[in-house]
Amino acid sequence: MRSVELPAEPAPLTLDLERTALIVVDMQNAFASPGGMLDLAGLDIGPARDVIANARMVCEAARGAGIQVVYLTIGYPPDLSTAGGPDS
Repeated sequence: MRSVELPAEPAPLTLDLERTALIVVDMQNAFASPGGMLDLAGLDIGPARDVIANARMVCEAARGAGIQVVYLTIGYPPDLSTAGGPDS
């Protein structure tokens, strides 16, 4: 078994690299780019840009360790009709 031990609390975490995948959920450029959803809402996109940079580093490290990287995306039509209402 190829494994790696990660420091964690309350105890270190051992991952079996043959049975581990990194799942990246909904990392979309449209949210954190200038002119994107967060920017248009008047929010500071700086912290979101930091998240993107960190996610990129994690993905590169996972690939370098032979870990499968899986991307999940969520999409909506331009009118956002399937995005849910205010209470969703």
